[in-house]
Amino acid sequence: MTIVVREAVSDDLEQIVQLRMRLFDKLVDFNHGKAVDDDLLQSTRTYFREAFQNGACKTWVAQTGEHIVACGSLAIFVRPPYPGNVAGRDAYLLNMYTLAEYRKQGLARQILQHAMRYAHEQGFAKIWLHATEDGQALYASEGFEPSSQYMEWEVNPGV
Repeated sequence: MTIVVREAVSDDLEQIVQLRMRLFDKLVDFNHGKAVDDDLLQSTRTYFREAFQNGACKTWVAQTGEHIVACGSLAIFVRPPYPGNVAGRDAYLLNMYTLAEYRKQGLARQILQHAMRYAHEQGFAKIWLHATEDGQALYASEGFEPSSQYMEWEVNPGV
């Protein structure tokens, strides 16, 4: 069984969306205890369809045969330049998910390394993420460090 890690293309859309829904099913607390609904499913399709066109998000997949078994994405943010980031470009790592039967084979690491290489080539100042407990060791081993430098406000808690 050969597994290839590559940049996603628009034909991968539905499989990427389905893996993201599986991720949400696993992260029930993140999803405020709510099941994935049709609005979230359709909005996710729309987001990734548009991202393939406008480059606002880059996704990498691990594929065996016709099946995508893992994925990860970088959402790209452009903001005013600031000290240490004159280009004003950062990225948020999200959508990291591997089907259970394909875990512990280094696929997430390969996807992460593709994303990190892309961010470096594009001159991004940083990549940030929210790690699950399962993912923390992987990110730490690739040089990510915990940060307490930001706060967040949930505009519509529980919605």
